[in-house]
Amino acid sequence: MRLCEIMEKLDNYAITVLEGKNLETDITGIRMITKDQTVFLSNILYFGSISQLPEVSQNGYCVNFLCYGSLTELTGILDSGVDVNCLLISSREDAFAIYNQIQDIFLESEQVVTGMRAFLDALFEDKGLQGLCDVAYGILGNPLFIVDNSYKYLAFSSGTVADSQLMEKETMMGQIAEEGIRQIRKMQLDDKIRRSGRPLYFFNPVHKSGMLVGPVTIHDIEVGHVMLYEMNKPFADNDYELVQRLCRITSIELQKNDFYKKNKGTMYAYFIGDLLDNRAGNLEGSKERLATLGYVLKDELFVLTISPKNNLTSHARQELIISDLQRYVPDCLYVVYDNAIVLLINGCGQGENHRFESEGLENYLKHNGLIAGISNNFENIQDIRKYYEQALKAADLGQRILHESGLHRYETMSIFHVLEICENQDYSLWDFCHPALSILMDYDKRKGTDFLNTLYQYLNFSQNTMETAKYLHIHKNTLLYRIEKIRKITGNPLNHGDELIKLHFSFKILQYLGVL
Repeated sequence: MRLCEIMEKLDNYAITVLEGKNLETDITGIRMITKDQTVFLSNILYFGSISQLPEVSQNGYCVNFLCYGSLTELTGILDSGVDVNCLLISSREDAFAIYNQIQDIFLESEQVVTGMRAFLDALFEDKGLQGLCDVAYGILGNPLFIVDNSYKYLAFSSGTVADSQLMEKETMMGQIAEEGIRQIRKMQLDDKIRRSGRPLYFFNPVHKSGMLVGPVTIHDIEVGHVMLYEMNKPFADNDYELVQRLCRITSIELQKNDFYKKNKGTMYAYFIGDLLDNRAGNLEGSKERLATLGYVLKDELFVLTISPKNNLTSHARQELIISDLQRYVPDCLYVVYDNAIVLLINGCGQGENHRFESEGLENYLKHNGLIAGISNNFENIQDIRKYYEQALKAADLGQRILHESGLHRYETMSIFHVLEICENQDYSLWDFCHPALSILMDYDKRKGTDFLNTLYQYLNFSQNTMETAKYLHIHKNTLLYRIEKIRKITGNPLNHGDELIKLHFSFKILQYLGVL
C-alpha cells in the first residue's frame, strides 16, 4: 500500500506533511520507533513521538515516519539532507488509537491481497466465471452477480438464497427483470459507473437493498458489471477494492471467450448470441427483453451474414465492415459469431415477394470482394438459428458454385442446398439428370457445337428468343435453327411444362457439379 493511500484512509486526522520526498512509496508494515534506533527499512512506516525522531544517515532510499506531537519538539532531522517522508499528527490525538487504526488499515490491505490471490487462483485454475463467482462469495460474504450489457446473468454465486420474490424471479429468468432495468435507467446508473470508472454504491429501491456495482471492461470498452448484493452483512471498506480487482479478473476471464472480445460490449450482440445458441427463452420473452433494451421487432426479419471466408480475424477489419454495413442497413442488430458478422435485419422486405433489396449494399459487397448470404424472410425471432444457417449456406454455395463475391440469396441457392444434401447421402446426382442433356453433351463433343449451352440459356430466359439471342450474341434466326435442331437430336418438343421443369432442374445439377 502506498503512503499516500494510508494518508487518505487516516482522513479523520489532520496530517501535516513536514517532508514529502516520495509519498508514492510502498509501505508493507508499521513499527514503533525504538530508542537509539539507527537502521531503517524503506518499506516500513515508523511511528512514534516527534521527540523520538532519530538521526538518520543517508541510505540511498527514502525512510518513512509518522509522528505525533508538537513542532516545538522537532529535532534537526529535516535539515540533515536525508531522504525522508515525515508526517505529523497533532499531540491532542490518542497515539494508541492512531496506531491501532493503521494496523487495521494493513489488516484490510492483507485481506485484499488474500482475496486477490484467491481470485487469481480461480482464474489460473480455469474455474470459469461461475467458479470465480463462488470464490468471491466466500471472500466477500455477500451474493455476487456478473451481468453483461444486455442485463443477462453470466454467473451468480452458488448457494445464494433469494430474499424476495423479485430476486427469485431474476435468478430463474437468468437476467435482471424489466422493473430492475427501468430503475437502473431511471437512476442513470450505467452512466454514473462509466464516469466513475470504479465500483459505485447505490441503494436499490426495487430490491430494497444496497448494491455495490463495478464496471467490467475489455480494451476500455464496457462489456458488463460485477454486482455485490448487501444481503448477509453490511459492506466493508475493502469491499470496494476487492470488487474493483474482481472486475479486472472478470475481464481477463471473459477475454478467454472470443465472443466478448469481438463484440465490444454491444448489449444487443449478447442477446443475439444467446438466440443463436438457442438460450434466449420463448418468443414473448425474447420480444419483451428486446423491447426492454429499447428495440422493437417488426413482423418481417432477415439474417445476413458476412462469411468467415472473408478473412475476418482482424478486429479492426470487422469494425470497419460493420460500420459500413450499418450505413446501408440502418435498422439492424449485429453480432460477431463464430468468426462471421451476423446482421438481424428488421422489417426491410420490399414488394409482394418480401425480398430484401439494397443496391448500395450489393455494390459495396462486390466492390470490396466480400462474400455474403441472406436468408429467406421470417417472423419468429426464436427461429433465428435456422435462418442464420440459411444465410451461411447461401454465402458458401454462392462462392463455391457461382465463384462470385457479393450477396447470395438462399431463395436462389436453396436448390443447390437440396443437391448438396443428396450428394452427402451418397447419391449420384448424374442419375437425376434428364437424358436429353447427356445426348446434347455427347453431340457437342463430337460435332463441336454449343447446343447444351444454347438450351440452357433458352430455358434461363424463359424461352424468350430475343433475349436469349442477345445474350448468346447470335441472330434470332440462328437461335431458332439451333432450337429446332435440339428438338430433333433429343426427340423432345420442348413445349411441355413438366419436361421443361425436369430439364431446368437437370441444368442446376450440372451447374452444381461444375459442368456448366
